[in-house]
Amino acid sequence: MRTASCVRSVSSLMGGQDTRRAGSEVAACAETTGCTHPKGVRSTMRASGLEAPAMPLLQPESLSHGHYECRSLDETLPVFTDLLASEVMRREDGAAVVRHPNTPWTLVVHEGGPDAPVKPHANHYGFRVSEHTEIDAAAAYLQEHQERYGLTLIDGPRGSHFAYSVYIDEPGGNTIEIEHYNPRAALHGRQIAAPHWSEPLSTERFPGRGYVPQALSHGTMQCFDKEPSNRFYTEVMGLNIVGGGNISTYIGAGDDPWYIVVLPATERTLLRPVNRYALRLAASADVLAAHDALGRLTGPGVSHLGDVCEDGGEAWFLMADLDANWWEVTSSPEPNLLALG
Repeated sequence: MRTASCVRSVSSLMGGQDTRRAGSEVAACAETTGCTHPKGVRSTMRASGLEAPAMPLLQPESLSHGHYECRSLDETLPVFTDLLASEVMRREDGAAVVRHPNTPWTLVVHEGGPDAPVKPHANHYGFRVSEHTEIDAAAAYLQEHQERYGLTLIDGPRGSHFAYSVYIDEPGGNTIEIEHYNPRAALHGRQIAAPHWSEPLSTERFPGRGYVPQALSHGTMQCFDKEPSNRFYTEVMGLNIVGGGNISTYIGAGDDPWYIVVLPATERTLLRPVNRYALRLAASADVLAAHDALGRLTGPGVSHLGDVCEDGGEAWFLMADLDANWWEVTSSPEPNLLALG
């Protein structure tokens, strides 16, 4: 059904977070949230009598938006503007659109109220600075202003592989990373290590902190099993694997420099649809075709497929992948301000 009722049909999918263990307990997870144990895209297709596609089912042009749930916009937005060099592009009742000047990728911040749950550390967003020494300066500045911005935790600085980072927990229940990524990592095949900006922001644009966030570089999420999930991202979602290691996978879309870090976990806290990523397809007809194609994978491959909504010549729908991570597939270049549960 492709009507406005699709908005209501997803609004009560997940009334809260649900911690489940992969394996024998996944069936219970499926009963409450639509999450199923990943069996791999090819095995899913074989079970359905379908062949794996020669091309991905989706062909996204961009990973266009992220969606982020906080408790109070008045508390969380100053963290983005004052500590992360971002701008509030639009604000309405219950939602705001935030963007870093160097990043076309926008973040839709939804106000969930005082009961909005704390999100896991492995579901965070990251901003990048250009110099290693800026992380120490950022940590010092954040410590000095922790009470002013209501930061509940400052973790770091600490190093991991090619990154040197400090993490903050903002009052809305989310973790945010400020990182320096060693550009020499590009010599080791990590294309995401290259700067995500053509012109760096000057200290005049962000004075008095000792650090300048240069881009919103990445988001993060979790999966149950790396290999089936990687197949789903490439064979179904049409995403590119742009990096990673023995454990992690980095995925992106098109020529976008920003990416999502995916980490496997046997025990996870599943998020609500308000916490999702948006993939933009070329046209509304592509969205309708993608919805029809994904319908054949509903179950072990696609754990939830919402109705298509059409509005002003654009189309979009909500889906959850084999790991119960939420995605919005859309033809619209404009962000969707609906929380959707």
